[in-house]
Amino acid sequence: MKKELIIIGVILLLGLSLYSLTLRGEFGNPGPGDFKNNLDQAARPFELSPERGRYVHIVNLAERGKYDLSQEWAEVAYPDVGISNGKYYSYFAPGTSYFALPFYLLGAKFNLAQVAVFFAEILVSIISLVFIYKIAKNVFSLTARASLFSVLVFAFASTAWSYSVTLYQHAFTVLFMTTAFYAAWKFAKESGWRAWLYASWVWVAYALSITVDYPNVILMLPIMVYFAYSTFSVKKLEEGFSLTIKWAAVATFLVFALITGLHFWHNAHYYGSWHQLAGGLQSYRHPDEIANNASASAGTTKNVATFFSERAIPHGFYILLFSDERGLFFFYPIFALSLFGIWAYSKKSREGGVSAEYILAVALILTNLTLYSSWGDPWGGWAYGPRYLIPSMAFLSIFVGVFISSGAYTGLKKFLAFLLFLYSSAVALLGALTTNAVPTRGEAMLLPIKKYNFLKNIDFIYSDQSGSFIYKTYLSGKLSLVAYYLIIYIAIALVVALVLIASRDKKHG
Repeated sequence: MKKELIIIGVILLLGLSLYSLTLRGEFGNPGPGDFKNNLDQAARPFELSPERGRYVHIVNLAERGKYDLSQEWAEVAYPDVGISNGKYYSYFAPGTSYFALPFYLLGAKFNLAQVAVFFAEILVSIISLVFIYKIAKNVFSLTARASLFSVLVFAFASTAWSYSVTLYQHAFTVLFMTTAFYAAWKFAKESGWRAWLYASWVWVAYALSITVDYPNVILMLPIMVYFAYSTFSVKKLEEGFSLTIKWAAVATFLVFALITGLHFWHNAHYYGSWHQLAGGLQSYRHPDEIANNASASAGTTKNVATFFSERAIPHGFYILLFSDERGLFFFYPIFALSLFGIWAYSKKSREGGVSAEYILAVALILTNLTLYSSWGDPWGGWAYGPRYLIPSMAFLSIFVGVFISSGAYTGLKKFLAFLLFLYSSAVALLGALTTNAVPTRGEAMLLPIKKYNFLKNIDFIYSDQSGSFIYKTYLSGKLSLVAYYLIIYIAIALVVALVLIASRDKKHG
């Protein structure tokens, strides 16, 4: 127990320090007029519409007490703005804005509203790192060091880094997914008041995950199936069957109903219908656009379901896994080892039967990959790496830990993992320190500088263009961004080397 607390302390320290060094932001409580000063340019806090779209709602909630946007703030969020009953809203699910609101209120008192809001993502991400460790060690019975390495892979060798220091939904999705996974596993083992506690959180996490990103209703389904599997137990008797129900899971459905009911009320109050989603609102047309194009005078209403198509899966699969635009294995080849880890764990499990938790983890990965392969925009717009696969990376990182700790040749496996970590972490840090505004190949070919992957970010490093609040505020002009990059990178490399080459520890359990 003491050792586990020490390792969790290390995770908290590393996450807080390294994420803070790359936290994006600038001093100030920006208003609508401030965005005209290039706050929406690359390597600035609001370089893309997802940050702006969520932030504008936070400001309106804080200053007007209303979720709908004023005309001025709607212009800031444009073009990802919809309209309902004459009022403006961004296309993004509301949950992230509500969760970050307290941080805005606190930060505004110190002229750090934007920085405080983005810092909320760091705290959320660090909690997720702790639960990735607990899942790796307690559920999959990895050694403490292999579990810690899994955490380091997800935190500092994946695109999760870039999206843990800005304002996106991905960190919240991972938080709810990892905590619900762990709670569902504990529920299957517990009874009494503990079972009630864990069951309640599974329902809460599922409900809240939907408020931050609508596709989570599907992404979290494997956990809910596993939860149901743990709730109902059927035994064959001589004269029939016996059904046992853990009523804690059934009764605590009320918390899901309550949160979802509030979500439906929010939709009805602001969007006009309980089942109306923000992404399906009638699009708002800017007056300048209408003036230049008469046919654009009327906005269109979107059907969110049409964004997905099974015919798009092969192409989306390629884009998300193998392409040089967003491919997981191109940006972060460390995750190729997870495929061997998945195979090794299944082979090991066959001796006593493949565990339900293994099936659940693989199901979460495949559900995420399949859903966003069918999405009309698998690139994720202008993005850094495969941001849609961040939830999968949380579990793939655990199987990287399985790879380095299973079977023979563990020394060789660790050496290979270290080399791939160095490459993957170098790429991850490039994005975290500079910009997520990376175009697709097709869009890049229309631009003066025809770069569409992390090669674009290298140019930012050499020209000292960083989104880092600490670097820009305290070190710019005193230290080159290349040097700042190398300091962080070498620190991570040393920590990982220490974890991998340190003496073996006993397996948990």
